[in-house]
Amino acid sequence: MGKKRKDTNEISKILQEGNKIVIKDDKSDTKAFVPVQIGQQTVAELVNVDGGLIKDLPQNELICDNLLYTLKSPSTIGNITWFIELKGTKNEKEVRHAIKQILNTMGYFLDQSTFPMAGRYIEKRDYIFAAVAGAPDKTLPRLIDPDIKKLCKQLYKLSGKRGNINDMAVLFFYIKPNKSCKKMKLQQNTPPFEIICYSTSEGYITFPHDLMKILKA
Repeated sequence: MGKKRKDTNEISKILQEGNKIVIKDDKSDTKAFVPVQIGQQTVAELVNVDGGLIKDLPQNELICDNLLYTLKSPSTIGNITWFIELKGTKNEKEVRHAIKQILNTMGYFLDQSTFPMAGRYIEKRDYIFAAVAGAPDKTLPRLIDPDIKKLCKQLYKLSGKRGNINDMAVLFFYIKPNKSCKKMKLQQNTPPFEIICYSTSEGYITFPHDLMKILKA
């Protein structure tokens, strides 16, 4: 069963260098979350996509939860957009559906006539990433799925510095919170990679610095 659509008046929140936030969905039954710390010389915007930036869709049309977006700052890291879908499940069908939700979301962002405010989050971006996040008591299944390839092609196409990307598959990854995690780490030898993290002192994902490390993994 899909999550109930959430509606909120808060579309976005500005995050400054060093800010820590746990991205989660308080209005659904998922226990998935993403612990994020804003990196050095970075200002970011956390955007509520489902029911915020994108709303008034049919009830059965599900899109991704959030995105993180670097704002203009002294950072040399670059212009980064990161789509996040919270999916605390170990059901393969649900994870496949999460990937389709991100694809659907990007389709709406490209629809300038209907959602003119959404376009800026994918225009003139150096790199665009996407991730499906799990819950500590769940194990996200690792999929080999045509939709992942389709999603990575779209992320690659929209990434302005795609010439620096050796493998477009690195633009999609899984996030697996783990209670025993003392420090955030990247694992798996081949993409899609997995980020193991938790809301401990060094367990946060540093945005956008840790995403850029994935490009070189």
